[in-house]
Amino acid sequence: MNLLVKLIGMFLIAQLLGIYAGSYIIEDAKNNEVVSYMLIENSGPETIPWFVFAVLFGAGIFLVLARLKIPFLFTLLEIAVISATSSILFYSFIKPVLGLTIESMAAAILLAFVLAVAKQFFPNLKNAAALLSSAGAGAVFGFTFGFLAAMLFLLVLAIYDYISVYKTKHMVTMATEIVKRNMAFTITAKEKLPSGKESRLDLGTGDLSIPIMAEVSAYSISPLLSGWALAGALAGVGIVLFTAWKRKQILPALPPIALGIILFTLFALLTGLY
Repeated sequence: MNLLVKLIGMFLIAQLLGIYAGSYIIEDAKNNEVVSYMLIENSGPETIPWFVFAVLFGAGIFLVLARLKIPFLFTLLEIAVISATSSILFYSFIKPVLGLTIESMAAAILLAFVLAVAKQFFPNLKNAAALLSSAGAGAVFGFTFGFLAAMLFLLVLAIYDYISVYKTKHMVTMATEIVKRNMAFTITAKEKLPSGKESRLDLGTGDLSIPIMAEVSAYSISPLLSGWALAGALAGVGIVLFTAWKRKQILPALPPIALGIILFTLFALLTGLY
C-alpha cells in the first residue's frame, strides 16, 4: 500500500505544479507582450487530428529507437524532452523573482538543460525530472487547448491508451523499454518485501501531463473548475493504481483518469459549482 501512497503523492505534486505553471503563464500573457506573442492561440477541436498524429509519430520514433538499440539516441531523446518541457515550469518560478521576461526564459532553458544532463549522471533524479517535465508539458497543452478541445483530446487519448495496451500492445513494449533504461518517462515507487525482493509500481508521464492539460484548460473558465478536474483525476488515478497493484499487471491509466475528470467537471458545470 505504501507504493500507492507514494505514487499518488507524486501524481498530486505534478498536478499542482502543472496547474501553477499553466495558470501563471495564462495570467502573465495578459500583460506581457513577449509571452502573449509567443503563446499559441487556443486550439479548437479541428486541430485534434494533428495532435493525435504527433502522438502517434512520437510513439513510432520511440519504437524505432527500441529496435535500433542505440543507447546514445535514447539519451538524446530524454535530454530533449526534459529540457523542452521542464523549462516551461522553471520560467513560471523564475519570472516572478527576476521580473524580466527574456532573462527569465534564458535562465529557465539553462536550468532545464542542466536538469536533463544531470539526470544522465545521477539516475536517482529520474522521478524529479519526470515530475518537473510532466508539469511543464501539461501546462503547455493546457494553455494550447480551449476547455472543450482539451476534453475531446483527453477522451481520444484515453481510447488510444486502451488500444495501445490491450490491442496493439505497443504501449507495453514502450513501458518495458522505459523501465529497463530507467528513463524519466515514468515515475516510480519501490519498496522491499519481507522476502527480500523488490516491488515497484510505475506511472507514465503522459498519465501525469494529460490530466494537467485538462486542469489548466479548465482554469481558463474558472479556478474552481480546475479544482474539480484535479479531484476527478485523483479519483481516477487512485482506482487504476490500486487495480494495477492488486493484479500485478500493466493497465491503461488514462481511461479511468479521463472518466474521473469528465464526470467531476460535468457535475460542476451542471450544478453551477464552479
